[in-house]
Amino acid sequence: MKEKIKITKEELIKLLNEVEKSTFVHLVTETKVRMNKTGNPYFDKVIKKSSCNFLMGNEYGKRVGTNGEKEGIEEEFEVEEMKGKRHVSKVVCIDTKTESKHYICVERFDEIKPKVEYTYEGNPIDKQLFESYLVKVSESKKQPQERKVKWLTFGIDSIKEISFNGNQYEI
Repeated sequence: MKEKIKITKEELIKLLNEVEKSTFVHLVTETKVRMNKTGNPYFDKVIKKSSCNFLMGNEYGKRVGTNGEKEGIEEEFEVEEMKGKRHVSKVVCIDTKTESKHYICVERFDEIKPKVEYTYEGNPIDKQLFESYLVKVSESKKQPQERKVKWLTFGIDSIKEISFNGNQYEI
């Protein structure tokens, strides 16, 4: 097992800005679970820790087009502007409002299931206890093909560990 290299968020952003080609990456993230506030005793108190492999360094539109071609779909896919974010490199985005919050863009595949744990005030909690309060997420209806491209952005602040190009980093 390789030793983890401790780096800062700024060093991570610099490393990610240098990614030019398609690269597999393993992320360990911690994020507050998005929930509805009304009458919710868990609001703002549940943390989701996730560990999963992703692909970074691809272009969303090209990936959707490739999947469409494989399914015999000939129509050109029109990529819309990201809402509230813009690319500063192939892998890194920044919020357009303050230009201070950075994100990593990755693709997730259904075959690679994330390992997910939830904690409530530091203690493990079963998702069923707060599931009814979760914000509903709808799948993209814009992609014409059967096999959708699952494009995700994670705030750099939520990344606790990242592994790629043979190195394991702890932030």
